[in-house]
Amino acid sequence: MYSTDDIKRDPILAAVGQLQFEVVQFRLQNEYGVETRLEMLPYSVARWVEEGWSALEAVGRIFNAITVKDSCNRPVLLFKNEWNMRQLLEDQPQLTLATIAPLSLDQNMTSSK
Repeated sequence: MYSTDDIKRDPILAAVGQLQFEVVQFRLQNEYGVETRLEMLPYSVARWVEEGWSALEAVGRIFNAITVKDSCNRPVLLFKNEWNMRQLLEDQPQLTLATIAPLSLDQNMTSSK
């Protein structure tokens, strides 16, 4: 995942636990000779917006979450916790959020986001 701000090109790596981050760092160092530095973000919940960028644009500003894009340019919302995610769904019931990336690649990927 990446920031929607194209100037920020640092990848955002999601993992289920700390050990997965350590494995990625170890492999990058030992297999490719790449030294890495991880900075933890305060988000623990990620959800794909099934309706794509147009749905986010219709909603407007979203509080208590940040919007990033995956490698296929699909919108992903990062929340600090489940409560923040549930609050958004109560406030914006028209949004459909998925725990995994939608299978369809035709998700308004041509947006400038």
